[in-house]
Amino acid sequence: MKTNRSRYYKIFIIVLFFLAWEAAARFGPFSEMLFPGLATIGRRFWGLLLEEALLFKTLYSIAVVWLAMILSLAAVVVLLILSRTSLFVKTAVDLIRAFAAPIPGVAILPLVILWFGLSRTSMLLIMIHATLWPLWTQLSLAVERLSRRFSRFERAYRLSLWKRFWHLYCLGAAEDLKSALGVAWSRGWRALISVEMIFGITGSQSGLGWLLYERRMYMDTAGLYAGLAAIALCGILFETWIFRPEKAGEPA
Repeated sequence: MKTNRSRYYKIFIIVLFFLAWEAAARFGPFSEMLFPGLATIGRRFWGLLLEEALLFKTLYSIAVVWLAMILSLAAVVVLLILSRTSLFVKTAVDLIRAFAAPIPGVAILPLVILWFGLSRTSMLLIMIHATLWPLWTQLSLAVERLSRRFSRFERAYRLSLWKRFWHLYCLGAAEDLKSALGVAWSRGWRALISVEMIFGITGSQSGLGWLLYERRMYMDTAGLYAGLAAIALCGILFETWIFRPEKAGEPA
């Protein structure tokens, strides 16, 4: 019952937002070029799908984020295994994370371009920087919690390395992994759009960031709003359906 009420509230808020937007577009102080109506944005969205490969650009951007997340997750797994056997490795990674995590990916983009040039490698490195540290932070805390919980169990039953890794840590940290991937996705998605817009200036015409830059350059305001709508829809889709946290009492 509470879930249904929340869903109705969301629909009501969305309808109110659309009505307010349409009223501002029709009776507000801005011209149609600067503040188009919903019908104009919808037609431009459909036009971008048919003529400007909006779907391909969206899928490309999603693929880049997922590739960076997979590589970051693999690196975190290796670092977690090493940190379990070496205090030096754990201390070093925690220290690097403390320095690197607060730095936005766009801030280190000039250095990455100097080192690797204007290439896909540079963009992928920025994405790994954005997704690696959230994964490390949450998963390292989960491993420490599980280690304290099952330390006596491990000593008593002398489990093999594989059984400990899979049954205790992988399965035990499943919810933490889902939450960590959600945070990594959120940070990676925002970083990707920013980086693609900067790379778009140099001619890389691949993702949604370039689409936004191109629409702004051509003063296509309706297309710009349509591109922003595509970015928002992707974020809602992943954070609501894929990375949605399990509620208490809800079946997994």
